[in-house]
Amino acid sequence: MSSRRHDTHGLVCAAIAGLAACVAFCAKPALGQVYNAHVGKDERDVDPNYCPHELTLAIAGQVRTVDNSPLPQNVVVRLETTEGAFSAQQVVGPDGRFRFLGVAGNSYRVVVRAKGFQPASKEVEEEWGASYSPTIDLHPSVEKDAGPPVEIATDRAAPKQARREYEAGFRELGGGNLEEARKHLEKAVGADPCYARAQTALGVTLAKQHELAGAESAFHKAIECDAGFAETYLQLAILLKGGKKSQECETTLEEGLRRFPNDWRLHYQLGNIKADSGDYEAADQEFVKAQSLNADLPPEFHVRLAELYRDWKKYDKARAQVETYLHDNPRGPLAEPARRMMEELEASGAVTMGSGQAAAAKP
Repeated sequence: MSSRRHDTHGLVCAAIAGLAACVAFCAKPALGQVYNAHVGKDERDVDPNYCPHELTLAIAGQVRTVDNSPLPQNVVVRLETTEGAFSAQQVVGPDGRFRFLGVAGNSYRVVVRAKGFQPASKEVEEEWGASYSPTIDLHPSVEKDAGPPVEIATDRAAPKQARREYEAGFRELGGGNLEEARKHLEKAVGADPCYARAQTALGVTLAKQHELAGAESAFHKAIECDAGFAETYLQLAILLKGGKKSQECETTLEEGLRRFPNDWRLHYQLGNIKADSGDYEAADQEFVKAQSLNADLPPEFHVRLAELYRDWKKYDKARAQVETYLHDNPRGPLAEPARRMMEELEASGAVTMGSGQAAAAKP
């Protein structure tokens, strides 16, 4: 194989990076260092995560129904990384418009949930400017609506003051106002230190402020008080992985999966850890399980699988995954490294020349 064998892995990790990538490094400028025209002022006045030499941009779009009927109330738009880690959230108004300001260049997913409608999402790709203005159509649910998020034990035990502070803090966190979010969330856990949902949100906030020790402590406190909140395991695992604490990350994911065996995000993260350690068979099992639990996995998942199969010397499977990605996402954020992987596989003689040539051709 070429000396560039592992280059793609680094790019996949950047594209399917979780919270750890956000908390550990300044993101690189995106789209030729686009200035946020919606803001009209220095990004440092807008984004508390501002890194020197980093310019940010806006993700601004609209939610609508397929039949142009009025939107229901409380339509939630969530911005997350391609692996499902929380970044921001807001509730849209009657016009369905949303805007996330001060977004560092990266690959994201915008996910929309509304009562009576199927969940919908759009990918935001760093190198494709048009994807930063998504229009998301909602289709009526074909099954009975799942209802509000499941209440966990410490939600019921939290006093009203703590719940009010949490709700205010979560709104500020969703809007990217980290200092205000932290103030409210610290008040929430001050009123009830075992309010696990608030501790988890505080952990996310601290991680985004690069206070990693404090974030880890908040996540551990949340699990200690209430082990019934899957989000805490995910966020803690992402933080540990970014901090190169692989064994602790694996232990956290396995503990989470004992309690939440059908959470695809935990299986996906465990697959990453297994792949990094060279346990390819176990990684494959975790990735396949994640795929069985979520038919709408992010496109970058195919490139991650291709890496696994390449390193495992299952080259035909690697090519098939690359071809799937390029067929569905010829202009995606990983299109160029995926084409390079295809070229290297064919040049090495590991796979036969054929359909891969068409997939590797630029659109």
